[in-house]
Amino acid sequence: MPVFDFDGMAIAYDHAGTGDPVLFLHNLGGDRSIWAAQYQAMQATHSVYALDWFGYGDSDIPDNGYSIENYQRLLGDFIQAHGLRNVTLVGHCFGSAMALLYAKRHPEMVQALVLSSPLTAATLRPTLTGWTARIARHMRLDAIAAGLRLPALVAGWLVREQLGPFSRGIDSNAFLKLKNRWSEPRRLLPVAAVARDLPGLAELDSFRPPETFPPITTIWGEENRILSPNAGMQLNVSLKPQRMVTLPDCGHLLMLEAPDTVTNAIYSALPSR
Repeated sequence: MPVFDFDGMAIAYDHAGTGDPVLFLHNLGGDRSIWAAQYQAMQATHSVYALDWFGYGDSDIPDNGYSIENYQRLLGDFIQAHGLRNVTLVGHCFGSAMALLYAKRHPEMVQALVLSSPLTAATLRPTLTGWTARIARHMRLDAIAAGLRLPALVAGWLVREQLGPFSRGIDSNAFLKLKNRWSEPRRLLPVAAVARDLPGLAELDSFRPPETFPPITTIWGEENRILSPNAGMQLNVSLKPQRMVTLPDCGHLLMLEAPDTVTNAIYSALPSR
C-alpha cells in the first residue's frame, strides 16, 4: 500500500492501471474500500486512484485539523503530486462535496465529475444525520468522540442504516469491513470534528456551474436515509447535471448495493475521446 505525505501525515491510497486518471473519494465514516468494485473494474481501462482521507481507513488519525479547507488542500496536493491532469473525480457524500468544491475552484484540472449522494448543507439538513451533526457542532464533542469505541452491534447498525432494501445482496466482507472500521478506536473523532465545518458547504447549494464547467453526473438512491434524496433533486436543478441516475431500491452506499450499475454510470460520464 503506497502512502502520500501530507503535513507529516501518512495518507493511504491505491493506484492501478494506465490511461486517463480517475480518482475515487469516499464519505465520512467510510474509507477507500467502498469503491473496490468500481476501482477493480476500471483499472483495465484507466489509471485509477482511491485514497483515504486523513482520519479514515489506513490513513493517520490526527488530533485536530479536520476542516473543509484542509481536506481541500489534501486533495489539491495529491492531484498535483501525481500529475493528474484532466482527472475524473468520483466522490460519495463528503467525497462528492470535496470533488465539486475542488472543481469549482480549479475547473481546468477536472475532466468530469461523478457525484454520488452529494453532501451539502441542504441535503444534510432534513435528516437524522443532520440533527446529529448540529448537536456535534454545538457541543464540541471532539474529546469525547476521541475516547469512544463503538460496540460491534452499534457499528453494525450504523452500516445497515446506510443501506436500502436492495442491500440483501451486498458482499458480506464489505459489510464486515465497514462495521469493523466503525468499531476501531478514535473513528468517531474526525466525524465529530468536521461537523462544525459542514455549514460551509452551503455554497454548493447556490452554485450554478457555467457552460464551460466539467460535465456532472449525479447518482442517488431513493431509499437514502443519511442524506435527503428530495433535497438532492433540488440540487440537480441548480447543478444541471448532464446525467441524473436514480436507483429506486438503494440507500446511501449504492456503490455497494448496485456495483455494476454504478460502474456503468461512471463509464457513461467519461467524455469520449
